[in-house]
Order: sequence, then C-alpha cells, then structure tokens
Amino acid sequence: MKHMKTVLILEHTEEIFDKLTCDVCGAESKWDQNWSTVEHEKRTTTISLEEEDSFPHGGKSKLIQYHICPTCFKEHLSKWFESHRQAKASISKSVW
Repeated sequence: MKHMKTVLILEHTEEIFDKLTCDVCGAESKWDQNWSTVEHEKRTTTISLEEEDSFPHGGKSKLIQYHICPTCFKEHLSKWFESHRQAKASISKSVW
C-alpha cells in the first residue's frame, strides 16, 4: 500500500510520498519502492492493471496496483499462480 502524507510547502499543502507497505503482510519498504534492505541492491515488485480509453476529444485512464513485498510474492502469490493451471513465471536474468 502506498502511503501519502500532506505537508505544508511555502504556505500551501501538497501530497508527497511517505512510505510503501506490503498489502499482504504490512512490511514497510526501506527505500521508497525498492524492497531491499541493503544499499546497492534492488528488489521491486509490480502487480498492476492499467485501463485507458482514448477518444478524439480526450480520454481517461485508471491504474489499479497492489504493493507486495518480495517475500509475499515468492511465498504466497507465486505459489497461488502455480497451483492454478500449472502457471509458470517468465524468468529473465542478466549480468553486467
């Protein structure tokens, strides 16, 4: 879950990023949307649905997101997917 907070900036208020918590277990990310607890590592998860409608006079969009930590992704979500119709994840690796 993405938490926002309202702050006063030069006599006006603005909503800014506060913290990110896992929608499953409540764990809090240390580095904005990076779930890693170690500097120089990156652990991100993205579970989202974006819907857009475009028309000649304009359009609209809706973004639905679930924020889930890597532990819950591996221990809960991945196992749920694989238990339904033997779904398999696509895995890409790189070295630099």
